[in-house]
Amino acid sequence: MVGEDFSEEQAREYLKQLLPKLDYWKRYEELSDDGQFEAFKQQLINEINELSIEGMPKLENLNALVGKYVNLEYPLPNGKRVKFLDDKTTYLGNQLESEIVDGLCFGVLANMDFIMICTYESDGKNPELLVYKKR
Repeated sequence: MVGEDFSEEQAREYLKQLLPKLDYWKRYEELSDDGQFEAFKQQLINEINELSIEGMPKLENLNALVGKYVNLEYPLPNGKRVKFLDDKTTYLGNQLESEIVDGLCFGVLANMDFIMICTYESDGKNPELLVYKKR
């Protein structure tokens, strides 16, 4: 946000207002005791690594990512483009560089309901959905 016509102070104020309202904090509140949230993240990491996707390195950690910044438009066979995520929801995810194709990244997103893995090029160009798995 900083540098996109917003000062650091404006960005901080915006985030102070936005973060408490995000669905993420409410949905995972019950997991926040006794390390349960970290255990949940580790369970997701294990499930994702068990998929053994060719070229994707082993996932080591998951970060909180706001949907607005990771909600790519995927091309459909009929030529239309569609987004699958909610811009206002926060997901757990990471970006991993392909082990076999230079310039290609794997996008990993997950929550309590699904695991989603895609590939894309620099700046999210040419996204391709590889896995959408209900949990």
